[in-house]
Amino acid sequence: MRFATPDNLEHLPVWRNYLCGQLTHASLGMLSPRIVLAGVEEEGEKVALHFLVDPPLSEDYPEIAQIVDEFNDLTGDQLQISTNIQVWEPGNDPQGVDWVYRRWLGWESV
Repeated sequence: MRFATPDNLEHLPVWRNYLCGQLTHASLGMLSPRIVLAGVEEEGEKVALHFLVDPPLSEDYPEIAQIVDEFNDLTGDQLQISTNIQVWEPGNDPQGVDWVYRRWLGWESV
């Protein structure tokens, strides 16, 4: 089985799944109760990690930075990784992001 790389996107679904798996691994045991959504958005070598927080507090930023560092360690030096931290608002999830984590918010309608 061949895996996609940023410079060979022939197997793009596998590449996206790989990035989702690495973000999941990087965030194990690291997500605070205030993080509502965590996900990854990619465009080849450009990868954006998204965190929607309710409400964001100063202690969330070092935790998220540690997740990003771990993700970088897992994926290597070829990627251009950016981080997007936003205040979570119901129904305002960015499009094009593969969400790997969603906090349970009760029996809300989706």
